Amino acid sequence: MKHSFPLLSAALLLLLAAACDAPRSATETADPATLRASTSAATPAATVSFRRELSQNDHRFVVQTTGEGSQRQMQLRVEKNGRELTTTTQTVEGVVANAVATNLNEDKFPELLVFLTDAGSGSYGQLIGYEFLNQGRRNLTLPELVGPAAKGYQGHDEFRVQSRQVLRTFPIYLEADPNCCPSGGQRTIQYALPAGAMMFRQVGFSNQIK
Repeated sequence: MKHSFPLLSAALLLLLAAACDAPRSATETADPATLRASTSAATPAATVSFRRELSQNDHRFVVQTTGEGSQRQMQLRVEKNGRELTTTTQTVEGVVANAVATNLNEDKFPELLVFLTDAGSGSYGQLIGYEFLNQGRRNLTLPELVGPAAKGYQGHDEFRVQSRQVLRTFPIYLEADPNCCPSGGQRTIQYALPAGAMMFRQVGFSNQIK
């Protein structure tokens, strides 16, 4: 038993020496430059192609689109009295030309109207509209363009809000007109929004001859 302690000490020293010579972990020996290079690059932010902040009474709206092609992502953020109600994102076809917050039917519920132009040669216009209620929202749409109001229509719409109406103006094409050169003047259609309705009502139109 007198010789057991020296033998045990020698064994411990051998074990410690082996541990010191063992390869370090990959984390300890990795080159920091290599680690930086292996980290994936951050995805670049999408291009903001349209942004508008609007308000109507106690509501605030932020309309933003991202992207550069014919298909874009449109984000709508809605707040009431400084509190966020909803943020939604949807794919839209075309380019947002304008956005308006209004109250066409003069009730207590505001409307958000987003006017778009498609990417085709006809530049056909469209409306994405919402009326914001106490709970949720109601989709708003335009009626189909038919009858005398549609005669000579080939797109190139422009929209604006005036005197509690949505006005839609476009050139009038005669039968022999190429797409570049309408010669029949312009037509303006008036739409009103009845209280509680989900679709605008056409209330008239007029032609402006050149």
